[in-house]
Amino acid sequence: MKKQSAQVRHVLRRPENVPGLPKNADPAWPGVAGTLLLAHALLAFIALLLRQAWPMFDRLVSSDSWLSYVVGAVLMQGGLILLPTLIVVMLAKIQPRQLLGGKPRAGSLILGVIIGIPAAVVFQGMNNLLIYGLAKAGLRLPAVTGPEPPGLFSRPIPIMFLVIIVSAVIPGIVEELMFRGVIFASLTSTGAGLSAGLWQAAAFSLFHGNPFFILPPFLAGMMLATIRRNSDSLLPAILAHISLNLSLAALTPLLPSLTADYLTSTSGEAPSLFYASLIAALVAAVALVPMLVLINLPGEREKTSGRLVPVPVDWKFILAFFIMIAAMVIEYN
Repeated sequence: MKKQSAQVRHVLRRPENVPGLPKNADPAWPGVAGTLLLAHALLAFIALLLRQAWPMFDRLVSSDSWLSYVVGAVLMQGGLILLPTLIVVMLAKIQPRQLLGGKPRAGSLILGVIIGIPAAVVFQGMNNLLIYGLAKAGLRLPAVTGPEPPGLFSRPIPIMFLVIIVSAVIPGIVEELMFRGVIFASLTSTGAGLSAGLWQAAAFSLFHGNPFFILPPFLAGMMLATIRRNSDSLLPAILAHISLNLSLAALTPLLPSLTADYLTSTSGEAPSLFYASLIAALVAAVALVPMLVLINLPGEREKTSGRLVPVPVDWKFILAFFIMIAAMVIEYN
């Protein structure tokens, strides 16, 4: 009798594609996120060491010129992000549905294009408020935070479009493939929801490599992960990322990032920038909050399980964190 019961249990299968019944859970693949992030962190660290040891290479990718900016962006996006992402996707045999999602939820594409505008103002303003508070508490800011594209909107139109493609469009596609395409999907395969968003947002923040530009990438990572999950597609997140990048580029002349130059200026620009950031962030939040509510409206989408998975990452993911932090220490020491 016991043998027959065991045979019955072995034969029984949950029926599939039956309305009202939950789908069979796909196998979890959380280790892929750690593999990809560690591969990127190691490549970026090697590139940093090359810059430290080879001044000519450092000038090529870090000087304040159009050529340097384009070469550095292509090296970062192509060699340090896209290449390891494609290799991991092929080795892990990630399916297109897992990477890109399905058909975007109705209205999510338009919302993705629009949401980047108020998000850029809110994130930039909040970061300026944070930096101003830390500076008043005694934190010493570096004089230079990295090369910026000089006078983007004052350049000839062909150059302007080239830099927009290199600095906004390509990063919006490539970084979404890595972070919301592979890493976030890998972490959510464990059933993690909020914790997966938090971990990938923290990785996205460290990925930018600027200790004084931590808050905007973290908030952007959370917002983009929410868009990716609730729209059931990577495309709205890509559009939102591009919109955010373009909005930040257009916003910088009007609401620049707070740096040591402003804090040490005798013209009193830092307090003015503080109040401008406060007002701009509050006004933009009036538009951003309703959009975030729309993103989170219930609808037909893939949902993670209700299990609590506070740490959906593996040792490779944690090691990548330490490598990226070490790179920031070397860069800004």
